[in-house]
Amino acid sequence: MKTNRMTWSTALVSAAIVLGACGGAIEDTETLNPDALETETSELNSPIYDRARAFAAANPKRDGGTWDQWCGSLMWRFGQLPESSARPSAIEAFRASRIISMDPTQAPTGAFHWWDIGADGHVGADLNGGGGTVFMATRKLAQSWGDAIGVNSVHGYSAATGARYLGWSMDYAGGRIAGGGAPPPTSGGLPQTTTEYDGIPGPIYYKRIQTVARRDYGYTGPIDGVTGPNTEKARVRITARELNRRGGPRTSAQEDGIPGKVYWTRVQTVGRSFGYTGPIDGIPGPNTYKAEHKICGYAVNRAF
Repeated sequence: MKTNRMTWSTALVSAAIVLGACGGAIEDTETLNPDALETETSELNSPIYDRARAFAAANPKRDGGTWDQWCGSLMWRFGQLPESSARPSAIEAFRASRIISMDPTQAPTGAFHWWDIGADGHVGADLNGGGGTVFMATRKLAQSWGDAIGVNSVHGYSAATGARYLGWSMDYAGGRIAGGGAPPPTSGGLPQTTTEYDGIPGPIYYKRIQTVARRDYGYTGPIDGVTGPNTEKARVRITARELNRRGGPRTSAQEDGIPGKVYWTRVQTVGRSFGYTGPIDGIPGPNTYKAEHKICGYAVNRAF
């Protein structure tokens, strides 16, 4: 177990606090493409998000080294948590925290998300609520802000590592992030769709597609959560737009709503971060369709 060499505060050095290693072996350098991170606009970001960006800009390394394996240390330092909340590993901090829910979409800003991985576990802080933008110390990142410091979604980290999600709490062994507690964003009375996580379409999923399609693609049908030809065409366009945001080759399905080989190849490629493990061959099957729904669910959860 590593000790926490805190060069930034002599008072804390003298306290000799051991803090928050993360589970698993030290990882090879790897930063994932932003396949699991929401496309955010600045007005959707919370003050906690802004503080995290500023913290990472000021501390891209941990005491001159990597943040990798120091997830608990990051939570403690960034959250300015009390010394009483310090624990030698994330899993020990988890055991001293009160888990509120296993549903990451319900997590407010400032919540801590927990995973069982390796000997020491893993933890991250929710910056915008809903489990979509989680600040963490790892190399399994959707967006890197330094040396193994940045953000991923709950789903993205779980899919990248195989870690078992343990739920979220508002406290880290009794310590809380100041200003936390704002609920995850919703709009028009619609909750977020769970299709992002399970790939199973339902009425909320289709209502969100129809709402986005009316705003962005001229859809004139009802917002009733019942799919049909126009809703399906809009669903493909929304998915294609998300795929195009994540790199190339570009699919023309964003304009015409007609999926082709490039579209399906991109679904399979981006789908890796959503749990897809099949071939990248541009030929759709049940697992590709499931990945497609997850990607679209992800997009419509963040579209409004």
